[in-house]
Amino acid sequence: MLAIMSIALTPGPAEAGAWLQRRGEGLAIVTTLADRAEQRFDAGGDRIDDGYFYKDETALYAEYGITARLTAVARIAWQSVERRQGAIHDAAQGLSASEIGLRAGVWQDAGRIATLQVTALLPGAGENVSNQPLGAGGEAWEVRALWGQSFGNDRFADIQLAHRWRAEPDLDEVRLDISAGWRPAPRWQVIVQSLSVWNAEAASPIRPAFSQHKLQLSLGREIAGMEYHAGVYFTPAGRNTLDERAIFLSVWRRF
Repeated sequence: MLAIMSIALTPGPAEAGAWLQRRGEGLAIVTTLADRAEQRFDAGGDRIDDGYFYKDETALYAEYGITARLTAVARIAWQSVERRQGAIHDAAQGLSASEIGLRAGVWQDAGRIATLQVTALLPGAGENVSNQPLGAGGEAWEVRALWGQSFGNDRFADIQLAHRWRAEPDLDEVRLDISAGWRPAPRWQVIVQSLSVWNAEAASPIRPAFSQHKLQLSLGREIAGMEYHAGVYFTPAGRNTLDERAIFLSVWRRF
């Protein structure tokens, strides 16, 4: 899933990422991406040729402030996905895993905030577990700790650590997302992210150990009360997972 959904626009109490939405206010983000892979990482972390993978996706992510200390979050995504490995052909079109959850404030002072988020994931016909066949995988739960800090009016950092419990036989996951943002000029923003996932329990013959580490870079511009972000991400390292590369465009709107 595209991690731009979990980053902050600008530091402050009305932002995404670790920050909470004000009561009665919200944020909606529509993102379209094209993701491709022709290689994967083997069990030793080496790149090997691996057929072809493509994913075109349009996703809606939304946040809404229920109270000053409680924000609702949700995400749905429509995908067209295809995976070819020799004679094996796997394809799907439809919803991927959907998410719904709550983020609660734990602690906050000037420029810093700590929050806790609980999310339920509901499977769809597309990509539910990134390294498994399309449509595979059942329900999942995630608990995520978030920390955000602003540095003046033009820089921020955001760190998120999560544990995702998956239905058997899929392996539970640990996720670590680190983001940094900088405004070089009014209405412009550069965001850099590191996005990592590992299996959190012992592997099995049908579910091997895996890891994936992505780097993401985007540039945003505010125009007429909306923000437009264009970016790329790639996979510098992994084990038993695809070597993905993608471009994306997202539109941010407050309500």
